[in-house]
Amino acid sequence: DRSRRPHVIGNRLDEAAVAEVLAVRDLLEADRFASVGPEAIAAEIERRGIVGRDPSLSSIKRILTSSGRSRPYRRRRRSSRSLLGLPEVTTPGVWQQADWVQDRMLSGGIRFSSLQISDVGSHMISSAQHQARTLMVAVRQLTEQAWPAMSIPLALSTDNAFSKTTHRDNPWTMWIRVLLMFGVEAIVSPPNSLGFTNHAEAVNWLWQDRTINRHRYGDLDDLVADTAGFEHWANQRRAILDPRICGTRYPAEYLDRLAATLRWVPPGFDIGDYLDHTGTLRIPLTKGRVTFLRHVSKDHTINIAHTNWPVPVNLAIGV
Repeated sequence: DRSRRPHVIGNRLDEAAVAEVLAVRDLLEADRFASVGPEAIAAEIERRGIVGRDPSLSSIKRILTSSGRSRPYRRRRRSSRSLLGLPEVTTPGVWQQADWVQDRMLSGGIRFSSLQISDVGSHMISSAQHQARTLMVAVRQLTEQAWPAMSIPLALSTDNAFSKTTHRDNPWTMWIRVLLMFGVEAIVSPPNSLGFTNHAEAVNWLWQDRTINRHRYGDLDDLVADTAGFEHWANQRRAILDPRICGTRYPAEYLDRLAATLRWVPPGFDIGDYLDHTGTLRIPLTKGRVTFLRHVSKDHTINIAHTNWPVPVNLAIGV
């Protein structure tokens, strides 16, 4: 009748390791932006080299549960499922996405818009809030903030708001013209459809969850300053990558490793140097590529800038 239970359990963590797991959880909870789940704890322990034998995710989950520190699972608020088979991109500087979120209000009645730009391959992000929702503001964030940090991509996808004007002599917006100026393919798809801006939309949900949904801001300057902290965490501290593919878990570190192979904005570039006296962007455009993704209607047309453009039946993928 003697118990057969082993005297020593090989995979049990000692008290010091348990204490370290809980201490890391405390540090993450004190961070305004950090994730606090088992994956984030494991990555932080690995990054710091705290425990000699890194605990597994299941061990961390058991420690959190037994100590009453676990949280209920929250279902995603928006599906990321795409109607199209999206390309698998795991390299920076290939595909980026941009998404405007307009007309949000701070507690003091201050209206603002938020622009999220993300690099799909590296998960680097550029997040900024603006009182004026103009293409000049967007272009400056792109060329002065986003691209100097995450490189110039081969293609960048947006929704309709960035794309086409109704002016017959100047059909492309400043945003599209700047993309073409740097040899970037502009991909324009309908909002909340087809999945070509899902990555940027997910960044926006994450930004809202870690800033305006968690804290109150008296003015836009406070929010902008907090967004800088969120962006630092998202690029430098968020363990989102697979080290088997990237050699690291952190977006900024992954991009730094490949920096010599990427394209960058020339030092001192200022979009204002290319504006004429009327504020119109004057840049040489010889060739480029703009791709519009649209549902083909039953009359075999697609709608761009309030205009129905016919699509030959043999080119229509589906109705």
